[in-house]
Amino acid sequence: MSRLALYQKYRSQSFDEVIGQDYVVRSVRNAVRQEKVGHAYLFCGPRGTGKTSMARLLARAVNCENPGQAPCGHCANCQASIEGTHPDIIEINAANETHVEDIRDLIDRARLSPMMGRHKIYIIDEVHQLSTSAASALLKTLEEPPEHVIFILATTDPQKLFNTIISRCQRFDFSRVDSKSISAHLLKIAEKEGFALEVPAAEKIAELADGGMRDALSILEQASSYSGDRVTEEAVNEIFGLASTGEKIGLLDDIFDQNLEGILKRIRNSEEHGIDLKRLTTDLCEALKEGVIWQYTGNPSLLHSLNREQAEHIASRAPSMKLLDMTEVLMKASDRYRSTQSTATVFELACMELIAVRAPAEPVPAEKTVNEEKPVNKPVSENISEAMEPVPDIQENMHADEPSETGDIPQVQMPAAVGEMSVDEVLNILVQCSRSCRNEDQEKLNAMLGGTQMNRYIGTLRQADLKASGPDCMLFVCRTQAFVNRISEEEFNEGLYDYLKENGMDKVPFAVSQSLYEEAVGRFRRLMAEKNLPEPVKIRKYRKEEIKEEPKPEDAVFAFFGKENVEVIDEGE
Repeated sequence: MSRLALYQKYRSQSFDEVIGQDYVVRSVRNAVRQEKVGHAYLFCGPRGTGKTSMARLLARAVNCENPGQAPCGHCANCQASIEGTHPDIIEINAANETHVEDIRDLIDRARLSPMMGRHKIYIIDEVHQLSTSAASALLKTLEEPPEHVIFILATTDPQKLFNTIISRCQRFDFSRVDSKSISAHLLKIAEKEGFALEVPAAEKIAELADGGMRDALSILEQASSYSGDRVTEEAVNEIFGLASTGEKIGLLDDIFDQNLEGILKRIRNSEEHGIDLKRLTTDLCEALKEGVIWQYTGNPSLLHSLNREQAEHIASRAPSMKLLDMTEVLMKASDRYRSTQSTATVFELACMELIAVRAPAEPVPAEKTVNEEKPVNKPVSENISEAMEPVPDIQENMHADEPSETGDIPQVQMPAAVGEMSVDEVLNILVQCSRSCRNEDQEKLNAMLGGTQMNRYIGTLRQADLKASGPDCMLFVCRTQAFVNRISEEEFNEGLYDYLKENGMDKVPFAVSQSLYEEAVGRFRRLMAEKNLPEPVKIRKYRKEEIKEEPKPEDAVFAFFGKENVEVIDEGE
């Protein structure tokens, strides 16, 4: 005889046993105790989050003979409900009974008085699968239901329901159960079932379940059947084709070391052991992301899939901008999996692209003086603003120059739009910037970005931070290299310049990565300490071509016959 599956055996039998849906439990329990139960409820949420279990508990509670303890689990109504024999609790799966005839039969039976309890309860699961005519028939009953009838609708796709049906129900949205609650619940169940479940294995199962308690119990049952008396993380990895954390970090180390031979051997080994490369791609993204989180926060409580030592190791291998650029490569690879038959080839090419991701140069440390105090937890933007206090004198000298023959558009050494800027070019921008210019421009940017207008320039500027500003230039630090390249592209740069000019900032925009900016700042500090800052160069602004006067009709005649051979007769004469 087959035994009950774990998700059936450990289905919640009381409100206290429901995991991860506190607000739903509290609302429903209070409604039962205060006898304020509505005539229709709609439970929405992802699969396996407890919608049907909560519907059954509510149905049992409203007919319980002990309202103060409902559902008590001991009275005749509760016992009949637990055994599935209660005549007044009817469950319907809309995936099977979708026709209008089924709903009309339900409506006819709903008019009859309850046989055993105080209420007749209809639980309609997957209600979004009802046909249009069936949903329309149900709508009328929901609008004017019999006093003794309660409808409980459950669905994973509420957007497919009529808005008129949703408006007639009390809606409760079930959320995904957090991983910690799932793993803790799995450990309790394993103890009751008499087998050992390692904590890392429970956490891995919770991660695979993606917020669904039913899925977690199904995975646990499969893992216990495979492993026997002890479920380990390695066993879970083998069953579901997952790479261990050590294998993922080893692969990333080979990528950082540009060891292509080692990478290919690891990929071949992964294929032989049935590791899912699509899942491995996602896991590598997660590991790189946590490396960035560690670089910026150093807080182990914010880590999800790595421990402190693992995150610290990845963070030490590359600067944050490179780690983020690597995640972009992996996300593009994830999109390519949908249109290819060879997952391994796509993954191998992605790893080769990861090797080619440029590692930004390390920042040049500033030379320390005897009386220098090290700033604590001070952002780079504030440091550079303080470091550039002497700059206004330089700017005054710069503007004292006589204008060139082209008016207020001087000839310069630096281009208006740049591709890969050098440290020297960034330094030439910094020496003519000041805190007052930056503060003034930042206020204008805040006003511009805070409005309701949306275009490609607004979208790009929201991915960049203004770090320095001078009379003729603005220096942005972008979150990813892709936005650095976009702002630096000549056509886009000219359009962005015109857009900024229209908003009161007649300045050429420049964009760099965080690492390049930090390197230039370090160079700036060192040269300023040596009193050896370079002279600023003027920035060439974009000039619109002069509008040429349209040729007159007679000009073409003059050009063809010669002006001396043509006589112009004025019609007015």
